[in-house]
Amino acid sequence: MNTNRFETFFDAILAIIITVLVLKLTQPASPTFGAFLALNARFITYAICFLVIFIIWYDNHNLFQVVEEIDNRVLFIYALQIFAISLLPYFATWVALNLNSVAAQTMFGVLFIAIDILYIISIYAVYRANPYSCGLCQANFRSVYKYIPIAIMLLGFIITYTVYTPGIYISVLLSVICWLIFSRLRRPDNGSTDRFEAFIDAIIAIIITIIVLEIPMVANGSWDAFLDIKLEFIVYAVSFIVCFNFWNYNNNLFSIVNKVNHKVIWSIGVALFFLSLIPYLTTFVAENSNSFGPCFMYGLNFIVVAALSIVTANSLKNSDKANIALQLALADNKPFMTTIVLVVIGMIIGYFIYPLAIVIACLVSIITLWAISYYGNRY
Repeated sequence: MNTNRFETFFDAILAIIITVLVLKLTQPASPTFGAFLALNARFITYAICFLVIFIIWYDNHNLFQVVEEIDNRVLFIYALQIFAISLLPYFATWVALNLNSVAAQTMFGVLFIAIDILYIISIYAVYRANPYSCGLCQANFRSVYKYIPIAIMLLGFIITYTVYTPGIYISVLLSVICWLIFSRLRRPDNGSTDRFEAFIDAIIAIIITIIVLEIPMVANGSWDAFLDIKLEFIVYAVSFIVCFNFWNYNNNLFSIVNKVNHKVIWSIGVALFFLSLIPYLTTFVAENSNSFGPCFMYGLNFIVVAALSIVTANSLKNSDKANIALQLALADNKPFMTTIVLVVIGMIIGYFIYPLAIVIACLVSIITLWAISYYGNRY
């Protein structure tokens, strides 16, 4: 059977799991940097899960560039892999809340080993379904390197059951980093951008819909009760515009992009990681709008995404130097630098006068970016 519909289905599930993970993050006990940093285990666990899911997507993106047919055996193995991946939000939350629990550590490690083993089996099943594929034979998907992450995780089990309980947690982190490094030893990606664009669209669409779930329900049917949560709606509106602006930028950009390389994919992937934190930070700000810490974290997240957009632009220019339209469109990074400067100014105002000025500065910077783009294209 053709792989197109399966790829779309697989990508949609991964996009949903990625965004569901952020819903498991608990809000800090207080609107301070100390309380925020106290949740470091939750954020590290979220980053590990996001990274492993994105690596799986990236490897499958490369694999299915040279695969056109799959059989029922491949579908069955991928179904098991999807089942295992879908459990990540649950067991990631459990281990983040109980880092010194042997049971939580064990289930977290078993889940990652299962995902890794099923991934390896799926590759062999794909090879078996395409025995005469020249492109698949030339690719390096069956490298022995893929067994190293499993060995690291098994070592973590020994550590957990002997000297240090969070050994599995640390070994999973190291194995995911190894998996990321070894994925670059395979065939470079030089195919169509369609699947990557669809994956970006799915993640952003889900992020936008998740944000509205964080708006608290009005206490009763009165206008006063509705106006009591006006700040929540204002912050939601800004977050919506932030996410839509990121999608709109990539939509316009990829209309003239012919190909992407691993640097482009991973710079956008990291940007999507920080963008996925928008629902969490939106709630953090809405519940503590008069505190500098939450607003600062919101603005910092915005700056990181803007900076990564600059990195993506430079990577795109280097990946397709013959594309004149792309080179002209990305010739100037000043609009992004302008948005960053405006948010920094908002941070200064927020620290000394009004914290919510940082969120307002994010909105103003986007409007400024639109104005620059509009008048730049006009003249």
